[in-house]
Amino acid sequence: MRGYLEGYYGRLLDWSARVTVLDALAEHGLDTYAYAPKEDARHRLRWRDPYDAAWRSDFAAFCRAARARGVSVIAGVAPGIDFDFASLAGGADLEATVDKLARLRDDGASRLMLLLDDIDPDFARRDGGIASEGEAHARLANRLGERLDAALVVVPRIYAGELADAAPGYLDDFAVTLDARHAISVCGRDVVAREVGVADCRLPGDIADRETIVWDNLYANDYCPRRLFVGPWQGRVGIDRLLLNATGWPATDRLQLALMAAGLDDDAGHADAARREASAREVRRAHGVPAAFEQIADAFRHPVTNDRAAPLPVQLGDPAASLTALDELLWRWKTPLSREWYPWLFGLRHDLLIAANTLPADRVLKTQTAPLARALLHRPAGSRAVGVPA
Repeated sequence: MRGYLEGYYGRLLDWSARVTVLDALAEHGLDTYAYAPKEDARHRLRWRDPYDAAWRSDFAAFCRAARARGVSVIAGVAPGIDFDFASLAGGADLEATVDKLARLRDDGASRLMLLLDDIDPDFARRDGGIASEGEAHARLANRLGERLDAALVVVPRIYAGELADAAPGYLDDFAVTLDARHAISVCGRDVVAREVGVADCRLPGDIADRETIVWDNLYANDYCPRRLFVGPWQGRVGIDRLLLNATGWPATDRLQLALMAAGLDDDAGHADAARREASAREVRRAHGVPAAFEQIADAFRHPVTNDRAAPLPVQLGDPAASLTALDELLWRWKTPLSREWYPWLFGLRHDLLIAANTLPADRVLKTQTAPLARALLHRPAGSRAVGVPA
């Protein structure tokens, strides 16, 4: 299983854009689309509300389009935000969750997903008499599986190793309670991981053959929306099941899927660095990215991850050449992809001018947020304010 995960904050694709993602999946031999967008209120914030007839019709048409392209659709619900665990005995919240998932399956989803990630640690307010949150989440998955006669994909609240210290015992209780037929989806050691291996995804005390699907945030930027990542897809060695959580910008996501497909062809990390970089350049070129982009590509390579000690920002080459490249990209490159990238390219141009102390103060005030503008224009004694020559 390799595919696309619509699981980010801040963006919500329309149905036509989702079909273009299906086309990209089919083109690259990828086989799965997971529907779990944080911005769909009926998926998460108001998860109890049923989807209306128009939405269900659109979703069913999308599932048919996916099947025609050889792509399976996973669809989920994220009730953890306020689920009342007293209902596990047969209350309203359990019934609402069963109904939501059953309708998604009726309308064409080939697999169902239960998401319990990114929720407040307020379990004690609605624990239903269950002492352990990890046990309660697994029991919810088990009850849903029984009612629906289905093996679910479950995202636990602690979905990366770096989160475990904040909830001691959660993963142990979750793993030993979760029925063997259910799969889990986790990120590995870190939410945004430079490398992910099979051992990084193993839950403590879990069964040896648990199906595990990596939730891959390598290219996600909802946590840093001023940045974009289009470097080589790498560092996922020996991972057979993986879903790429992308950006929600359709042309960008199609390029990132192509980067992932190229990384799979390069055996996801076994190729040398030069080969990976050449492969990524070829993908960008095939998607119409001008050669000028390679002058500034280092600024868009990869996120900073937790396993890099004292990380420093990348150092671009000659500033004048970088600004010339940005002018080419901003003013003479006109495609759907260029329109998506305009904010990131324009932001980098300003950042280069700010770093060189050559962006005039009035431009700082016009283009930067008020807190950042104040910080830039009122630097501590001994340093120069932006726009003030040496």
